[in-house]
Amino acid sequence: MQVILCHCHNCKRNTGSGFSANIVVPHSKFEYTQGTPKVYSDRSDKGPAVLREFCPACGTPFSSRTDDGSDEVAVKSGTLDEEDRVRCSKLGMEIFYHRKDEWVDGMSDQGVVRRNGSMAS
Repeated sequence: MQVILCHCHNCKRNTGSGFSANIVVPHSKFEYTQGTPKVYSDRSDKGPAVLREFCPACGTPFSSRTDDGSDEVAVKSGTLDEEDRVRCSKLGMEIFYHRKDEWVDGMSDQGVVRRNGSMAS
C-alpha cells in the first residue's frame, strides 16, 4: 500500500496542516480494534458528502470516506502503529494537487501520480 496525500481545503482544515496523509483500504475489510468513533459529515466542493471519523475523547482524526457507497476508506497514516506505517511508507499519489500550498515541496517526484481532482479523476 502507498501513501496518498490530499491537498483539498477540507482535509487541510481537518488536519490543521497543508495536507492529509492517507492509506486507502477497502472499507469492508477495515475495523476499529477498540471503541467507536464519532462521525462528522463534511461537504466536498462537489459530489458526495465526506464522512470523517474521529476519536470522541481526544478528537484525533482516524479516517474519511464518501457516503456514495464506495468500498474505500482513507485511513490517516499517522494513526497507524509503527510497523504498519513502515509497510505503507512510499508516497504513491497526491490529489487536489492544484491546491497544494507552496511550502509543501520536496516530496518524492519519482513515480508519484499527481491529480487535480480526486483519486477517481
